Amino acid sequence: MATVEYKVEYGATYATLTNVAANVQSVNLTVGRQRQLDQYNANTATVVMRYPTGYASPNALFITGTWVRISVRLVEAGSAWGQLFVGKIADVNTEYGIPYVGGVGNADYVTLNCEGNFAAFGRAQGGGYSMAADILGVQCSNAYIQSGLPVQALSLYGYSQPFPATTINSTWGDWVNRCVLTMNGRLIDSGDSVVISNAYYKTAGTFGGFSDITNNASNHSYNQIAFTSYADNWYTQVTVTPESYGPATVQTGSVPYRTYQVNTLNNSTSQATDYANYLLSNYGTRTTRILSVSCLLNDQSGDIPRYGADYIGAQVSVLFRGTTYQCVIEGATWSGTPGQASATFYLSAQDLNNYLTLNDAIYGKLDNNKLGY
Repeated sequence: MATVEYKVEYGATYATLTNVAANVQSVNLTVGRQRQLDQYNANTATVVMRYPTGYASPNALFITGTWVRISVRLVEAGSAWGQLFVGKIADVNTEYGIPYVGGVGNADYVTLNCEGNFAAFGRAQGGGYSMAADILGVQCSNAYIQSGLPVQALSLYGYSQPFPATTINSTWGDWVNRCVLTMNGRLIDSGDSVVISNAYYKTAGTFGGFSDITNNASNHSYNQIAFTSYADNWYTQVTVTPESYGPATVQTGSVPYRTYQVNTLNNSTSQATDYANYLLSNYGTRTTRILSVSCLLNDQSGDIPRYGADYIGAQVSVLFRGTTYQCVIEGATWSGTPGQASATFYLSAQDLNNYLTLNDAIYGKLDNNKLGY
């Protein structure tokens, strides 16, 4: 059985994430989302550590607001650490046990509850700020100036998309989520900022795919695979309502419709209509697709699939009973103890990401891919 090792680093600032936590007993992480139409929430992490000298000498950095980075590696592979999560401590809980002798409490434990950068956006009120019409990249810069929270649009993947004027009456987190919804895009919460991308962003699966037969550095074995009919993501009518323009409604079939309604920041009713047609095309088909694969990390050979918060949008393949499925990673959950570690990766199917991408072996085939909207 392979040895999976987690590393928990912490520091007063993002630049000083150099302290390595000792006596780590368990790690649990949630990053990204499960389905494409899910609204994004902040990434979360929970770290439990033995804290034998914490009562006599408490760690001054185990407080709300301290930066935390969590990484993982397969010891036998000798690979570099793979970053899974970056965020801050949201809450600290300490449990003191019995006995306590000579300044040491062997049954004392401390739990760090951590949250990704996006959590701060959900607590920051917009205060009625009037966002001028501009491309998304400029609006993100304005949002950073007004909120003090770093947010950026991914270059080439949404940066230059025009967005209308709007008033931020709720939180900055609501505004970010509406930007993501407007482009059917993704939110990558990593490093010291959050990044908004459009739907076209897909990156290479650096750490390999998944297989029910082969187990090596490029084909990771999984012990469970889940398919879903996407009943919650099947619609026959779509209404897109831009903030400053009239709504657009498209449908197929006959009443009664299964209706999906979304409020966006589209720049015109025409753009909203194109988006509604895209959503209907994407989510108007009744079919079964892969939802997730789960891996026992200790059973891996060669390396582990280190798809953390940095790799939302990574392309991966899944081999199942002789058929290869092309998918994109939407999110993941990780859990680990000194004896066992596992991960579940939530995926979206190829046909939900089937935009024409030049020079791409999978998504670059004429007459096989969508041109988008």
